[in-house]
Amino acid sequence: MKRTLFVASNRLGDAVLTTGVLHYLLETEPDIPVTIVCGDIPKSIFEGVPGVDRVIGVRKRRFSLHWPEVALSLGPVIWHRIVDFRGSLLGFLPARHRHIWRGGKDDIHKAQANARLIGLDMPLPPRILPTPGQINASGKWLGPIDQRGKILALAPTANFYQKQWHHENYLRLARELTAKGGIMEGARIAVFGAPGEEAQAMPVVHALPEEQVIDLVGKTTPMEAATILSQCDLFVGNDSGLMHTAVAVDILTVALFGIGKPTVYRPWGDRSLCLQSSPPGTPIIRSEGYSDLNPEEPLPFEFVLQEIEGFYARITER
Repeated sequence: MKRTLFVASNRLGDAVLTTGVLHYLLETEPDIPVTIVCGDIPKSIFEGVPGVDRVIGVRKRRFSLHWPEVALSLGPVIWHRIVDFRGSLLGFLPARHRHIWRGGKDDIHKAQANARLIGLDMPLPPRILPTPGQINASGKWLGPIDQRGKILALAPTANFYQKQWHHENYLRLARELTAKGGIMEGARIAVFGAPGEEAQAMPVVHALPEEQVIDLVGKTTPMEAATILSQCDLFVGNDSGLMHTAVAVDILTVALFGIGKPTVYRPWGDRSLCLQSSPPGTPIIRSEGYSDLNPEEPLPFEFVLQEIEGFYARITER
């Protein structure tokens, strides 16, 4: 029987960005089951996808000893197709068709670069498709589907502190957007963050009214977070895996960029907005000299608020 081996990233964001390629393969080769090898963190976003028959989570070991272990667990297979986004040893297993990542470019988006890996000129944006059962299960956090109302999703964390817009800005943004007359008047606010990111996220949670805030910090798997995001109306967050997850479930997405590569990693599509620090590439954290008397920031609050309001109005009034 033909089989495809799909090797995805260890990082959530990069793994989410490969889901467009995965769904393309599942749709164009529907009779060929896919085995996925990825990191433990993004594993849940691949589990349960129709056409995926096995997901192997990998934890890195010294001297790359994890790759021989995975190869042994896969068994003696001549793969129909290997798509390897890691450029790993698995890419050299026996296969009829082979697509091995050789390193990216800084002048094209990952949705395009990933598609080119399998020979396509068109972009393949990320796609995560929660099942009805998963959506119903999100009631654990969101309540009954017919009583949820509008939800604003905030992700004030990132994997590096210089990518984090200050939590006080997120708190003020939540209040402004959901206040009377705001673009999301009366909305509840879902605050996301991974385990270990409490220092940046919990000040937002604690400062919001208990009846308005939905505390998801450190409480969900990536797939549970994706499902909850699919039920939200607007996402605002830093350059992070959660930002790409929001794009993948097709909600309005605003990403705040400082350092990093927005050309490569900005949120994809016309339902997204990328706001960059000034000058571009400046960390979006507050400077050491920030104070009420010196409130200048690389990504000013008023600029962000105005851009989000305009973006939301443009999209929702179409």
